[in-house]
Amino acid sequence: MAQTPIENPRAEIDSIDAEILKLLNRRAEIALRVGAVKAEKDASLVDPLRESQVLARLTAENPGPFDSTSIENIFQRIIDESLALQQSKYHRSGEATSNENVPSVAESAKVGFLGDPGSFSETAALGILGGRCEYVSYPTFEALYQAIHADETEYIISPLENSLVGSIQRCYDLLAASDLSIVAEIILPVTHFLIAGENATIETVTTIESHPAALSQCERFFAAHPNLKRIAGDDTAGSVRRAVESGDPTRAAIGGRRSASIYGGKILREHIEDHSDNFTRFALLSKNSTDGVDGGKISLIIRLKNEPGSLHNALRPFVRRNIDLTKIESRPIKGQPAEFNFYLDLQAPASESELRGALDEVREQAAGVRDLGRYPTIKLTNEQILDIS
Repeated sequence: MAQTPIENPRAEIDSIDAEILKLLNRRAEIALRVGAVKAEKDASLVDPLRESQVLARLTAENPGPFDSTSIENIFQRIIDESLALQQSKYHRSGEATSNENVPSVAESAKVGFLGDPGSFSETAALGILGGRCEYVSYPTFEALYQAIHADETEYIISPLENSLVGSIQRCYDLLAASDLSIVAEIILPVTHFLIAGENATIETVTTIESHPAALSQCERFFAAHPNLKRIAGDDTAGSVRRAVESGDPTRAAIGGRRSASIYGGKILREHIEDHSDNFTRFALLSKNSTDGVDGGKISLIIRLKNEPGSLHNALRPFVRRNIDLTKIESRPIKGQPAEFNFYLDLQAPASESELRGALDEVREQAAGVRDLGRYPTIKLTNEQILDIS
C-alpha cells in the first residue's frame, strides 16, 4: 500500500520533537544547578532582568516563520517551567505560626477603639495590650480614624473583616485614605449574646439593637424569631448599655459577655451567632510603621495601570515565587470611574530576597503600591477573653 505524502513529514516532526525533549531536559538540569547556587546564597530564583535579556536575544535572532510574539510566548513558558522546577526543589516555606509576639507599645499610650467600653474592639485591644494603655472610646469609624490623625491617640484598633460576613468596607476605605500602618493584627473569636434589662424575657422582647455587622451574623436566630425587629446601632456595647438603661422589657441588644457584665444586663440567650467559628480580624494601626522581619504577614494596596492584563502582571511576581496570597479584594477609587485599589495580604516567605524581588517587580508593573506594613498575627482564645476584666 502506497504511503501518503504527509507520513514522512510527520516522522521528521517526531524526530525533531524527540531532540527538543532532550534539549529541554538538558536545559532543566542546568537550571537546577543555577538554582542550587542561588539557594545557597539566598538569592532570588527569579531574575526578571536576565529573563528579558534572554527573550530579547532570541527574538532578535529569530529567522521565522514564528513571529517575535510567538517566540516570546514559547520561551517564556520554558523559563516559567524551569523556575517551577527550581521552586519545587529549593523553595523554602515560611514557618507558619499560630501566634506571634505582641508589638512593643509604650505604657500609657493612648489607644482608640470603636464603641462603648465592652465592645469587641476594646476587647481585642485589651487582649493584646492589657491594662498598661489608656483606652479612648469613639462612636463611629470616621471619628476613630480622625482621632489618630488629630493626634488624640497614638494607636487605634479597627475591625477589617469577619469570617461570617466578610470585609468591613468602610474601614478599608478609611485605611486607604489615611497614612496609617498596620503594626499587628488580632484575630478575636466572637460570641454573641442576647442581653436585656432585669425585667425582660425572651417573650417580652420585640426589638433588638446592635451594630449592623453583629445583626447580620445572627441570621438564623432572627429566622427562628421573625417577630423581632432589628435596630441598627453604632456599636454592640452601646446598644447593650441603652437596652439595659432603658428598663424597657421590650428592648434587647446583641453584644459580648463583657458588655452584659459591665452594664448589669441579663443574658437571655447565648451563642446566637450563625456559626461557632466566628472570628473578627482587627488591625492595630499607627502613624509610625514598625516593619520588622519577625512579622509573618504583609499588606499592600495596589493601584493598577489602566491597561489589559494589569491584574495578571501585578500578581505574577508573587505567583512565580510561590508567595502565598491570603487575600485579594478590590475597592473602587472615589472620583476615578472604573479605577480600583486592590488590597493584598500575603504570607511573608522564608527568603527575604524573594520578597524584595517580588515587591520591586510589582512596583514596576503597577501604577502605585502602598505598603501597609509587615506585622505579627495574634490569635486570642476564648479563655483569654474571659480573663479580661
